[in-house]
Amino acid sequence: MYQTTIDVGKRSRELYEYFWQQPSRVEVMRAIYNSGGISRAEIARETGLTKVTVSEMVSRLASFGLINESAPQRSNAVGKPPILVEIMRDSLRTIAIDASSTESLSIGSVDLYGRVLSHKVIGLSELGERALIDALETAISEELSNRDEVVVGVGIGVAGVVDSNGNVVDAAALGIRDLPLQRRLTEVFGIEVRVGNDANVATKADSLFGDGHSSHLLVRIGRGVGAGLILDGESYLGVNSAAGELGHVVVVPGGVVCNCGKQGCLEAEIAQLMKSERYSSETAGELLGRVIAPISSVLNLPEIVVSCTFDTSDALVESIAQRIRDTTLIETSQSLVVRHSKLGEDIVLLGAAALALSAVLGVA
Repeated sequence: MYQTTIDVGKRSRELYEYFWQQPSRVEVMRAIYNSGGISRAEIARETGLTKVTVSEMVSRLASFGLINESAPQRSNAVGKPPILVEIMRDSLRTIAIDASSTESLSIGSVDLYGRVLSHKVIGLSELGERALIDALETAISEELSNRDEVVVGVGIGVAGVVDSNGNVVDAAALGIRDLPLQRRLTEVFGIEVRVGNDANVATKADSLFGDGHSSHLLVRIGRGVGAGLILDGESYLGVNSAAGELGHVVVVPGGVVCNCGKQGCLEAEIAQLMKSERYSSETAGELLGRVIAPISSVLNLPEIVVSCTFDTSDALVESIAQRIRDTTLIETSQSLVVRHSKLGEDIVLLGAAALALSAVLGVA
């Protein structure tokens, strides 16, 4: 168990200690979460655990207020109806943080089904490792004390390259490099903390709280352009944890100078277009489609999801889809769905919550 320097409450502390001792709780919590109501016998069959183990675990989880067992319902079936185990939605929450901006942190509490319980924005007066850590520790501490629900985990979405262990490899916009942020915050709070790239966590949000297919690409367009990729239900990060860096693919050779030093990067061209009176959804979609089309073709994806902070028009989505159709074989594009995410501006916040839930309860 990690050494905590901040009191997170007796009930939460006992819960975390129990979770560390019982890795099989993930299978049990996943079965309960996905079912909406399931008997102990069904949990045992679904997880492969013994009925005795399931019974002991359900009783212990109930003592923490994570789950509830409902009274038998009347039924026309022969025999006594089973008592159903359900998640206690109103007594649990995650703390979620969107750290994708250089100007502020967006922090909130989110329940297990994507309902935002509280939300506030905290300004960042300066950039760099120390400034970010101080801001995160203050924000998490305040959020821990603001509500009564048990916190099951903390999730953070950061703009930059983040590896599978939650180390921020490179977040140049925030002035950070090689920061073991996940381990550092876990040691401070004694809570399960998970850190991921902002576009990758947004993809998790669309899978858990939206309509995301088990294999899809989510393209996030805001201050920059990034993407998250899920294949057969699993996030794909790439060999250097840099998968999804669409923004720095050159689409206009000799074009606008980008912050990375190249000319004509997708991110720079989109930013320039946004500033221009010539901006149109069709032109932006055509540029995006140039980069997305080969990815869609190689992977034969069923779905592309677009999360854009400044353009939610159907014309943007249709332009991307048209570019893919025009430049790929019909076999790879005829059944492809291109759509907007319905999660709006809170998608990274919700993705951070989904990241925590995936780690702690195994539900995403």
